[in-house]
Amino acid sequence: MLQLLLFASLAPPPPPASPPADPERFYPPAREHLLLAPATVGDGPLKFTPGKGLEVKSKDGRYSLSLSLRTGFMYSGRRQAGAAYDHAFEIRRLRLVFSGNVFSKSIKYFVQLAVAPRELNFVDGVARSGPLLDNYVVFDRLRDANLRIGLYRVMYTRERNIADINPLLIDRSLANAEFNVDRDIGLDVRSEDIGGLGKLRYYAGVFMGDGRDQNRFSDPGLMYTARVDFLPFGLFDDYEASDQTRLRRPRLSLGFAYAFNDRARNNRGVLGSPPADGGTTNYHNLTTDMMFKWAGFSLEAAFLWREGRRNPGHAVDDMGAPLPVEAARNGHGWMTQAAFLIPRTGLEPALRTSGIRGLGLTSMPDRNELGGGLNYYFAGHNLKLQLDYFRTWDRGAADLAGDLVRLQLQVAL
Repeated sequence: MLQLLLFASLAPPPPPASPPADPERFYPPAREHLLLAPATVGDGPLKFTPGKGLEVKSKDGRYSLSLSLRTGFMYSGRRQAGAAYDHAFEIRRLRLVFSGNVFSKSIKYFVQLAVAPRELNFVDGVARSGPLLDNYVVFDRLRDANLRIGLYRVMYTRERNIADINPLLIDRSLANAEFNVDRDIGLDVRSEDIGGLGKLRYYAGVFMGDGRDQNRFSDPGLMYTARVDFLPFGLFDDYEASDQTRLRRPRLSLGFAYAFNDRARNNRGVLGSPPADGGTTNYHNLTTDMMFKWAGFSLEAAFLWREGRRNPGHAVDDMGAPLPVEAARNGHGWMTQAAFLIPRTGLEPALRTSGIRGLGLTSMPDRNELGGGLNYYFAGHNLKLQLDYFRTWDRGAADLAGDLVRLQLQVAL
């Protein structure tokens, strides 16, 4: 019923003649070009582009401002081991985005606010997280040395750097939840196309290592990151899940990244909670990943590894005795997911498997995830309906598995 209502809402007046079929694309939906085309606003300088919002530019192009809104509504039902079935219906995301350029086409800015209750982490009616997700400026006059400075997603794992409105399934993988380094404040130097060859990218950055919502003085421990992407068949949209372009030629991206978090305050580095003993951890992180796309088929895979050395703290129990030193969360993880956009439709079945394993002396559990879903794209990622199901279980305890089913409608203006 929901799908029928969405189709009816999208029914346009008699459309103009369709453009000639693009021979490079593998049977896209017939009306997709109409739904995703930019639209002018009156006779003024305003333009509306689906997913990018309302944009105004100065005549010389030195100034621009885009305002966009992204939201999603999600129903979830779950059954955890030994517990009764429960469910929730919530606003999964509510994002307000400001972006553009100022003084020059080479000075760009991006600000993103998250104001859904889930994103503000409400506990007993009190918000535990601030609304600011991203706030950065980019200086990109030099093709091979762009400078980005501010608060944003650190270029480490590919999966985490696929925008929140573009994941293949409703949420990211179990391995990503454990090993990603999320957002932090700092700076990096990067190039989206080294030498203009259309085959290489690099990112090298230094960050505070404390994550979002940090505004205090701390020890001089920092996080250092580096990432390289190799695209043997040329540049493409490898940081977007699903092959929305459906090009008939194969495309491949191979990524390699390293991050060192010196004196991390949390048990997963930037994320997690402080160790019970109150100390810090020096974490080495490595990952390699790939994205392959061809004619509507997409395949993404990643391997992640982390090893840490604890710097014990001095926390004591109620009797004044030192607390035991908590082990670092040493281990590795993996994820593989695949999907295929059925020709001439917006329907896409998808599957994913993921897992994490502790290594040596560790406080990280062994856990697995298996599931899949169905996506229907009415207007690409800008208007889509997603249904997925996942089972998670600890290694050796499959009888204590948890089950989760979700249905989500997402809109990006």
